[in-house]
Amino acid sequence: MGLREQLITHVFAGNNDPFSTIITQVDSATSPNGVTTAPQGTFLIIDYDGDNSDKDVYINTDGSTAWTQIHNDV
Repeated sequence: MGLREQLITHVFAGNNDPFSTIITQVDSATSPNGVTTAPQGTFLIIDYDGDNSDKDVYINTDGSTAWTQIHNDV
C-alpha cells in the first residue's frame, strides 16, 4: 500500500474525496469536540463572525464526536 492509500485509509476512513464533505458551524466559535457528529476525516470550518475564532478548521478523528483543530485563525 502506497503512502497516499495509507493516508486515505487511516485519516479519511477510505474516503477518496475528503473535500466533498466540508461542514460549517455558524452559530458559535466553540469547539465541535464532543458535540458535532460526522464521518471520520470530515472537515469542519467555524464561520462565526462574532468572535476572532472564526475560520478555525477541525477534522473529525473517530467517525463520531472527536475533533482535532488543524488550523487556528487568530
